[in-house]
Amino acid sequence: MSKSVKTFIAVAAMLALAAPAMADFKFSGEFRVQGYHQTAQDIGSNDARSFNLIDQRFRPKLDYRVNDLISLTYFAEIDTVWGSQVGLTGADKPVGGGAIGADGVNVETKNIYVDLKIPQIDSNFRLGIQGVRDPFNGVVFFDDMAAANLTGKLGLIDYQLLYSKWNQGNNTEWDGTDFYGVNVSHSYGDFAKAGLALYHYDNNSGTIYPGGTAGLGPFGGLGEGPNIDAELWWVGLYGDYRFANLAFNGFAVYQFGEVLADGIGNYVDSEAWMASVKGAMIIPNGDLGLRYIYFSPDDSDTDFDRFFVSQGRYEFTDENLMIFLVDKWVNNVAKTRYAITDAVQGGYGLHAVVASANLRNLPMNTYANLGAGAFFAADSNPDGAADRNTTLGYEIAARVGKVFADKFDVSLRGAYAFLGDFYDTPANNNDADDLYTVALMARVPF
Repeated sequence: MSKSVKTFIAVAAMLALAAPAMADFKFSGEFRVQGYHQTAQDIGSNDARSFNLIDQRFRPKLDYRVNDLISLTYFAEIDTVWGSQVGLTGADKPVGGGAIGADGVNVETKNIYVDLKIPQIDSNFRLGIQGVRDPFNGVVFFDDMAAANLTGKLGLIDYQLLYSKWNQGNNTEWDGTDFYGVNVSHSYGDFAKAGLALYHYDNNSGTIYPGGTAGLGPFGGLGEGPNIDAELWWVGLYGDYRFANLAFNGFAVYQFGEVLADGIGNYVDSEAWMASVKGAMIIPNGDLGLRYIYFSPDDSDTDFDRFFVSQGRYEFTDENLMIFLVDKWVNNVAKTRYAITDAVQGGYGLHAVVASANLRNLPMNTYANLGAGAFFAADSNPDGAADRNTTLGYEIAARVGKVFADKFDVSLRGAYAFLGDFYDTPANNNDADDLYTVALMARVPF
């Protein structure tokens, strides 16, 4: 018998032995490549500069069932900007491996966790780095984090108990960042659901608000979430109601606590609230939606009364916008969400009305996701911020695509923002240009 035949038989035997075990593995994920052309990174300028960029993202996910009660998940992410070896300035995270030669350190662990089913109490315990989202469209948090997450049912109540470590600190004292959450809800048949959630953020890092004094200038420059020395609470109510082809969703969140105001240990109070409601209608080839969003402005010259949003910077992702609200498909380009960063975090608060439409089975088997929004500051002259006109502007956006070979999804999306007088300031010669962004994307989910 030849050596090659023996080798083939040995490999075949190993595969045959491994086949039953392989049934416990599940491999899934997605691959997408995007090309951008936009001026959206240059808001507040009277000479908005455009840039072009091509990047890709590969997310392989491997699930393994240990037994009927235990499973393990590993979820990786490989981001690459074409032509970039050391990373993209201003992006959310460094990337590599896109330059000629294609060498680079670009493999990240997105999730890695274990699930333990607890049938005695009808619950599941997830331990490790995992994706977690609040029930308020991500305005408090929507991110991957190291967490212990217990979910289940207690009688007629669905519940979640969450603990997460956001930052360890220097390990010499209790100066890390801890996050705690409780979420309970009750479903009324298949047509209604109501819930209550409470979250607590505890940061003892000694990091003060930019400028050293609470209430001065816009919040920013410190990354995602509060990311400052603070003890904050969020408590909120949420609910869903469905009737025939109509659906309604709403929530309200109250934030309170205290924030470090200077380098000598003085804290100031923080208080703010927000609310949102959305109505949707199911139509033969999709759905139509209309959402209203409100964030309270800062009304105190001594306290820090503005809403902190959000860990993950990924709120209101289903409204099909790309400039005033975050683009849900963004890879490595910095997120533009100017209604949040300029109005809410700046202390001005926010009024917004956003219309959306998701259409399927259009001619030539295409689909479309459409969005339009109007954005206004809730206060033109909040305490601790400059006097501005309340009109941030208006945005129209669309994504049109087609799927080839069942999985190869090609789409073109774009958005145009008509900037309002809010951005007409002496810093940009009182003549800020309108902004646009365009992206061509190929995506393969598997």
